[in-house]
Amino acid sequence: MKKLFSALCSLSLLFSPAAQALDLTGFDNIDAIMEDNALTDTVNRYSAVQLSFFPENATRLGFESANNQLDSRDAERDAQALRAYNIVEESLQEVKYKNLSETKKTDYDVLKGHLEMDKWNLNRNRTALDPLLYSQAFASVYDLTMKTLNFQDLQAQDLAARMRALTQVAEEAEKNLTTPPSFLSQLAMEDAYYAYLSADNISKYLTSRAQDDVSRAQVRTDGRESKEAIKKMFELFKQLAQDNQQQDFRLGEKDYMFVLRNYYFIDEKPRAIEKNLTKTFREAQAALAKALSVFALPANTEETQTVVEDIQVPGEESSEGVVVTPLDSKTGEAKTAASKTKRDKNAPLVQAYDFYALANRLQQGVRNQDFLSALSREAANLAKFFAQDDTLPTSEVEFAIYKMPDYYAYTTAYLFLPPFGMQTNPTSDLFLRLPNGNETSKQEMLNRDFNLPTLKLMMAGQLVPGLYYRSAYNNAALSSFRKMYPVPTLRNGWEVYAQHLANERGYIITDEELLYLAWADYVRAAQALVDFNLHTEQFTYTEAYNFLTQENGFSPEQAETMLKQIARYPGQAVSYIYGYQALMQLRTKYQKKQGKKFSLAAFHEKVLQLGDIPPYRLEAEMENAYALEKHQLSQALNTPFYLN
Repeated sequence: MKKLFSALCSLSLLFSPAAQALDLTGFDNIDAIMEDNALTDTVNRYSAVQLSFFPENATRLGFESANNQLDSRDAERDAQALRAYNIVEESLQEVKYKNLSETKKTDYDVLKGHLEMDKWNLNRNRTALDPLLYSQAFASVYDLTMKTLNFQDLQAQDLAARMRALTQVAEEAEKNLTTPPSFLSQLAMEDAYYAYLSADNISKYLTSRAQDDVSRAQVRTDGRESKEAIKKMFELFKQLAQDNQQQDFRLGEKDYMFVLRNYYFIDEKPRAIEKNLTKTFREAQAALAKALSVFALPANTEETQTVVEDIQVPGEESSEGVVVTPLDSKTGEAKTAASKTKRDKNAPLVQAYDFYALANRLQQGVRNQDFLSALSREAANLAKFFAQDDTLPTSEVEFAIYKMPDYYAYTTAYLFLPPFGMQTNPTSDLFLRLPNGNETSKQEMLNRDFNLPTLKLMMAGQLVPGLYYRSAYNNAALSSFRKMYPVPTLRNGWEVYAQHLANERGYIITDEELLYLAWADYVRAAQALVDFNLHTEQFTYTEAYNFLTQENGFSPEQAETMLKQIARYPGQAVSYIYGYQALMQLRTKYQKKQGKKFSLAAFHEKVLQLGDIPPYRLEAEMENAYALEKHQLSQALNTPFYLN
């Protein structure tokens, strides 16, 4: 409690005017200063609510004072938090938006969206209707294993406390959950299953940190009790999934558009979004068909496999093996996928199974030798390459790549984790599902998760010039608010943008790599379109599944994975499309505006320094950034040298 009180008192210092540089419209506007200060006070109040009622989220905001607690999941907590949010909202309404500086207008919009989302979630009665609210506790436990915080002994104590608190979460789930949608219960059941399989790893870690036999015995007892709590949750979710007739987890158009507007800051009418997503899907389908047409898929040709030892950085000699494309025996030209069969004129240009068939023939792997070190070296080389290429601002970025915790490794091959908001020692970390078992099984796992084109896409999207570089570069430049309350749309869009930038600048260039890039775009576009149609209730679950599998050839496994993500994170798939489009539109504007003076590195530097803001605020913020730069330059030129 003392630790929490101390953190609450420090909020006023964290968001005080002294802690953040003011960016003023007109550069000396007293009204903007006063209104910016009023907004800062409101932000402090909002953060205090997070610390008081939502310790799991407080950890992700960078406040370590609540690391020894899990959220209380009950109606009384919700009612108290809702009253606190209403007080914050009243304070926000007193801020005069028109008097704010340009950057603070953005922060105002973001805070308003957060408040709207928080209140909406509390009013949805999630404690009774959403089993994922309870299974999220497992990820909150792992938050303390995936970040090195200030004091390792204290971190271990906090981790042990959160592990013990799983018993409380299990009791709350059993008491509160009534008739949740069956599909969400199935997802929560999966979470509990993976948490149960991974629970011993946390106990082993805590045992290794224990100081004496008594402490070790207590850790083992706590471990057994927490594991039993996880098992109880698994059984509860399983029962709810089987007994409950309530199937529909869809949000409906009104709530779905609310989420898009207030969480992802995509503020368009439903029909405009649907039109955009449909157009994007058709374009991605055509691009995939074009990428496939380069290759031949004759039925009697043996599968071609290539093993590549190293990843090639542009400008270096390639150690890549050669993939031979069979030629047509009559014309002597390369066979194409389109010549394989005669398609119905009304059939789609391409289907997912066309990619699967070719991917099996072009399987390429990396050798299982010092995999993590090789990736770190490759990422560092890429950072240098893009800086020398005048693509990215020069930056010394250090990379930390770790083994994925088992809990996440069951469902994903890699996971990028940026710093926790205002984390005292900010670190960006990439976690990989590393191969295990004998050498043969390790190589098979590498081939499955990280064949060469997939690996290069991951490198570009997650490392350089992707999310890792973005996070490491802009962390020092961002205000406290933007570190703690990022908007996911631009961050997600940057991952897509980074992959295409790597293609533009000569890192993703081979036919195989271009095929996998087109495939990634196709999957994203398909998932976004289904996300929209499902949650606006234009698709039922069955219709969404059939759209993916029967109409577009996705495997049942991949279709189920996509639908699970859509159910867990409504709107997320759409944010990748809109984030990428916003970045490309902004870049196109400044390329036309600046002509030969346009510098990609300078453009990227300004975009990165803005942080993860709403897409519709990009243009105003960029104009303000250029105006501020021009003002500072003019001021420097007009100041006598002896005053500089």
